[in-house]
Amino acid sequence: MNFTIERAAFLTAAKRATQLAPSASPLEALKCALLEIDTGTRSLHMTATNMEVTLRQDVPLLAYEGGDTTFAIDAKLLSAMLANLPGNTVECCKGDKDTLALSSDHAYYQVPTASGKGFPRMNITAPESMVKLSGVPSMVRRAAFATDPNNSNMPLLRCVNLRLTSDGLRAVGSDGVCIVSARGDKQCTGDQTFLISAANLEKLAQLCEEKDTFSVGMADRQLVFVKEGFQFAARLMHGSYVDTDSLIAGTQNTFTVLSDSEELRRTLQAATAACMDNRTILHFDGNRLTLRCTGEVGSSNAALTVIPLTGQPAGDYCFAVDRLDRCLRALRGTVTLGITQTGMLTLSTEDAFYMQTQLRMTVSKAKSARKKAAKAA
Repeated sequence: MNFTIERAAFLTAAKRATQLAPSASPLEALKCALLEIDTGTRSLHMTATNMEVTLRQDVPLLAYEGGDTTFAIDAKLLSAMLANLPGNTVECCKGDKDTLALSSDHAYYQVPTASGKGFPRMNITAPESMVKLSGVPSMVRRAAFATDPNNSNMPLLRCVNLRLTSDGLRAVGSDGVCIVSARGDKQCTGDQTFLISAANLEKLAQLCEEKDTFSVGMADRQLVFVKEGFQFAARLMHGSYVDTDSLIAGTQNTFTVLSDSEELRRTLQAATAACMDNRTILHFDGNRLTLRCTGEVGSSNAALTVIPLTGQPAGDYCFAVDRLDRCLRALRGTVTLGITQTGMLTLSTEDAFYMQTQLRMTVSKAKSARKKAAKAA
């Protein structure tokens, strides 16, 4: 069997397969991409899976000789070869032996292959009902960061809750301490909810662009994303997610201020130079917000000017540095920052709403904060 294929398209498909195929898997077959030559459609089908998600791509053939053929090849090796081959096209020859020869201009590779029979197939069933969805990378960026990927006791906290509503798509994530509700495609409407691993959604975001439009639907306990020449299926989780709408609707801020997400993040970074316990104190005093941290090596603080919106901004509140930093990295532009009646932190933009539970300040931190507040007054 011989076929000729465009190198750039073949390489793009191989790189995507490499991102999905686990390089450290104890199953050698999972490190591979399954290649299937379909003479009926004059195309190469490339499949990769890690048993949680499956990706199938179709790459057109420029020419072929022989019948349908199926074999597996190490995904990382295939990607590396195609990246180093010169020329615009690649000629591939699969003989009777378990080898594949690839050539382009003056370069030539011959590498081992495996039978496709041992490849762990996960069938992708076409959903009966589908909706259009775009803007996947930005939606995932705003929601997935708030989940807890290492929580083995509460699997739902590793998930993003995708909700189709009459107002569009909402993506909700939580790790038990913070919650984020992010707006997705406003045109993606309906009345369904899906629980999907945040890690699997992040893989999809790495494989596509903001402009890509998918047809999305559920089939065989999988959420399937389809566009031309591209099918991505991820296993769905089962369970009841927290009613975030009611939780957010019942949140009331005692005061709010207006700031910029990037300026807030820079101030947080400057203030955490001496941070040793992942805590920072936010001190509000009118239009001035000061972030303070203390540690064994000393203390550090940084301040910025904010615009008071409602209430009287005042007081000291303690929050987790790492969670706040991840949130500010995910947000963009102007942000409304508030403190609720229970001391929770809220951050809201046009596309997302974030809440974080306040941490209890240690006695030394509380005393230090009161002294500095009294001295400033």
